[in-house]
Amino acid sequence: MFTKVRQVRAFESIIEQVETAILSGELTVGDRLPPERELQGLLDVSRNTLRESLRVLEQKGLIEVRKGKRGGIFIKPLNADPMAENLRLFIQSQRIRMEKISEFRQDLEGLVARRAALKCDSRMMGEVERWLQTAGELAQAGASQWDAFMQADREVHLALARLTGNPLHHYFLEIVHTQFHWYHIHSYLPRDERTIQSTLKELQELVQTVSGGDAERAEILARDHVRRATEIMQRVSTGEVRGRQGARRRATETKPSSAR
Repeated sequence: MFTKVRQVRAFESIIEQVETAILSGELTVGDRLPPERELQGLLDVSRNTLRESLRVLEQKGLIEVRKGKRGGIFIKPLNADPMAENLRLFIQSQRIRMEKISEFRQDLEGLVARRAALKCDSRMMGEVERWLQTAGELAQAGASQWDAFMQADREVHLALARLTGNPLHHYFLEIVHTQFHWYHIHSYLPRDERTIQSTLKELQELVQTVSGGDAERAEILARDHVRRATEIMQRVSTGEVRGRQGARRRATETKPSSAR
């Protein structure tokens, strides 16, 4: 599987060989690579070059280096984690605000709902309906199950994305939910029964519309679902900012004159 590499580009060649082996199916999830010393001989590279290449492969999410008796270098399942992290850093560096993220989510969720309604029929709705049922059961338990309910809400959206038949829709929706939506709802969405019940009602209507094949209505509902949640979170976020500003102002006003 592995061949000796040219030293002038050893670093890139090791990464390329492992990536190619994964994409071609020669290496699959859970496979264990040879020990480092054996890899050094197969690739004819220094220990430092090999370790630097493994570090990059690990950062890309392609391998996992485990320590201990059962340790080694293992192939990981490909997922959205590396891209999600890069997107998070981009959003932060560009100071992209919540309303812009919401705008993107509305476009993406709306498209996913439309595609799902066009592609699916009632026989394909099993996974979506199971997650919706889970959400309903958690909603009955009230605010104590807020975290679990929101996780079920996320799974309903991702299951709808899988109905589109396009892995890219699911991939990008997973990134958005993992990095941004999850942070925002935990920071700003009220953790109360009213929020749970209104979210559940919107989910139920969306799933019913997708199942019925009404693509235009499904897109509208998906967009509205995101928009309404964002409006609530923005009100909470703005209130917190004003509260902090007011607290700082009051603290300044009450300082002794000698400290000013």
